[in-house]
Amino acid sequence: MKPRIAIALLVLVLASLGWAQSLPNTTNFPIIGVVRGQTLQINVVAFPPDPCFAKLGFQDVNGNPVGTTLSVSLQAGQSASLAVNANTLSGAIGQRVELLPTVVPTAGIVNQCDASAEVFDDLLGGSSVVVPGSPGFAPFPEFGLVGVNVLQTVRLNVVAYPPDPCIGQLSFVNSYGVPVGSTLSVQLNPGQAASLDLPGSTLVTKLGQRAELQPVVTAPNGGCIASTEVYNNALGVTTAYFPPDPCSPSSTSCAAF
Repeated sequence: MKPRIAIALLVLVLASLGWAQSLPNTTNFPIIGVVRGQTLQINVVAFPPDPCFAKLGFQDVNGNPVGTTLSVSLQAGQSASLAVNANTLSGAIGQRVELLPTVVPTAGIVNQCDASAEVFDDLLGGSSVVVPGSPGFAPFPEFGLVGVNVLQTVRLNVVAYPPDPCIGQLSFVNSYGVPVGSTLSVQLNPGQAASLDLPGSTLVTKLGQRAELQPVVTAPNGGCIASTEVYNNALGVTTAYFPPDPCSPSSTSCAAF
């Protein structure tokens, strides 16, 4: 028997007994950046055999709602989307706006919502960033190396996931483990976010040269969910996106929004 079929049958059996537990909802996201000419969209699907009842929305770096919200009632296999256009948020070409997609499943019922977020351009509709939802994130963010050239900037984002604050420091080190660029101390209330930029032009001077960097988040008490973006300096468009390592569904130490 195939694994998914076996899981589906198990859930149905448990539901018939009145004590079914849904698999973890993959509905948590880190911060994602957009510019004019782009749209950020949340997609959610009801993973069979369960329905999905949830509220979709977006927040800015201060934790304030942005755009509209959408309440969904999806039967197994159905899907829905909610989008926000950066043209309504940014007044200048190349000006970036950092947003947090939110998907809040209805509590207290068997409810399996699988979410993803994508950034696409308004002219051709092509996706440039796709971010899978996660059941949660490790309390202490870790990143590997990411490369940047003279025409790019690397940005380290962090958001405080409710109900916890995010108190710590953002920085970068090079491939030798030596700190580069500036550091940023953060003390964020739940729902607030902050970013630290490091332009590639401060590290390399010629076209074709690359600098490898490791984003570092030091937050002894946890509560900080991070993401890293590399964007083009001229247009502000993200060219690479680096989400944090998600938790295992079996982990009991994940932060969930």
